[in-house]
This record gives sequence, structure tokens and C-alpha cells, in this order.
Amino acid sequence: RSTWQGRPIRPHTPIRSRTGLCPRIFSSQKYNPNIIPTPIIMRDYIEIGSRNRGGQKMVSYATVAALAMVGCFALAFAYGEQGLLEISPSVASTRMNAMRTLPSIMNQPIERLTKCAAGKNHLRKTTKTLEKVDMPTDITILGPDPLQRKSYYPKLADTKAAKETWFVVDAKDQVLGRLSTLVATLVMGKWHPLYHPAMNMGGNVVIINADKVRVTGRKYTDKMYKRHVTGRPGSMKTESFRDLQARIPERIVEIAIKGMLPKTRLGRAQFKQVHVYAGEDHPHGAQKPVDMTYKISKGIKDTYMQDRELTAN
Repeated sequence: RSTWQGRPIRPHTPIRSRTGLCPRIFSSQKYNPNIIPTPIIMRDYIEIGSRNRGGQKMVSYATVAALAMVGCFALAFAYGEQGLLEISPSVASTRMNAMRTLPSIMNQPIERLTKCAAGKNHLRKTTKTLEKVDMPTDITILGPDPLQRKSYYPKLADTKAAKETWFVVDAKDQVLGRLSTLVATLVMGKWHPLYHPAMNMGGNVVIINADKVRVTGRKYTDKMYKRHVTGRPGSMKTESFRDLQARIPERIVEIAIKGMLPKTRLGRAQFKQVHVYAGEDHPHGAQKPVDMTYKISKGIKDTYMQDRELTAN
């Protein structure tokens, strides 16, 4: 028979079986409709193709040989203790243990749990699971369980505690971009150990001396700020950095920081935690903000010792 289900059968070509689960390799012999194809069970990622016919024959031969050896041992052990008296005691004990173990091994069920992908029927994949390890009883857990291998999702209590942290940054003679980068990092909460991009883990940041911030290059005269007065076409107003700094210096810092925050409800909530003031005075002295000006334009290695002293105090 040269066709099967209306399709031509080419020798040594893997095609789908009747079950539709796994492929079956047909040889060059004629198709026998009385033989029900069975799915092939694999233990690892193995590709089934026409070139593996020799390997399959070797595996089948090895299986038959192993079964024959098991049968011979079973017959040899069936003679009982009379045949064991003629050999040494150590060998006899070994054979008796094997006789007791053999029935339990032969009666064990064979697990055949495999996954068969819809579009890749020639691949077999096994599922592996990790056992959950309990924490020792003599260790005090101060945070999330590290052995659960799960990312801790902050709760509302964590966000409330993070907002109680206050920082202060002095913008005098600081570059606008470097200053805004540090403030955006503090406001988003990337310094917090429980930081999560979907939760507000940032603190409140107070910026003083916003009127003394500086820019590099020719931005002082060439940088333009645009705004729409009424929101209608033709109402756009432009203003240079120099003019805006003389009129509303706080707006320059606010625009730079707002552009670095997420454009979502979370970003709008984080922007409310930024407090910008033109002078040195601010009404947040009761919160005892921590000075973070030393971290502007410096890496982690440069500020490591100052961070340790600040944490110790």
C-alpha cells in the first residue's frame, strides 16, 4: 500500500500516527492496518528521524538481552537454599538479598509522564520539580524567606514605611541632569531593598537652592522650554533657560525630574514626593531629612565610606 489516509508514504520518513500524539517511523515494508501505532516515550530531548534506525535496533537488542539475563538469574535463584550451600557464605547472602529484592523491582510501576508539544511532536520533554526546603528553627527571619525562591512583593505597609524616609539635596552649582538623575532614583525607590517597579517604594526628596542649578555647554541661552497656555493651536509659548530661571527656577528642576519618572499613575504619585524650593529654607525640618548631595556625579565606590558612616549614625 503506497498511501495512508490519502497521503503517499515514503520509506524512512516520520509521519503522524493515528492517535495524533507522537510520530511513528514506518519502514519500507507495506502498511499493515491491523497494527495499532503506539506513542513513543522518550526521557529527554531526543529528535526522532530516519537516521536513528540503527540506534533504535541497538536499543531493542540491548533490552532483549537485559530481559534474558534477568530471567536466567530468576531461574538460578529459584533452586532455593540447597544450591546456595555449595558456595561461600558471602556469595550466598548476596544472592539471597537479590532474591528478596527482585520481586519488588519487577512489580514497580513504570512512570511514563511526558509532554508532547502541539507543533513539535518530534520532541519529548520531562518536567522536573524542586523540593521546598524548610528554614532552620534556630534562625530568626528578618525579612522574606530566601529559600522559597520567590520575589517578595511589597505590601501597603512597606510602601507606607518607605514614604516616611526623607532626603535633602542641595542643588547649588550642581549640573541639572546629574541632580535630576539622583532625585529620580530616590523618588522611585531603587535604593530600597524591597524595590518593585509596580509599587511606590520611594521616599520624599527636598531640593533646595534650585535657583543656583547650572547647565553645561550653551544650554543656558539656547535651551528652550515650550508650554501651551490654553491648550489650543497657536497658543504655544517658548522661553529660554535663562528667562525661566529668573522667573520660576523651581519649574526647571521639576520638568527635568518629571521626565525621568514613569508616565503612569505611579509616576504621578511619585512626582508628588518631590519638594523643590528656590532658597535654602524649607518647612520639612521636623522630618529630619538625610543629606544626599554627596552622591551627585559619583559612583558607588566613591560614596561607599560615606554611606557606611551615614548608616552607622
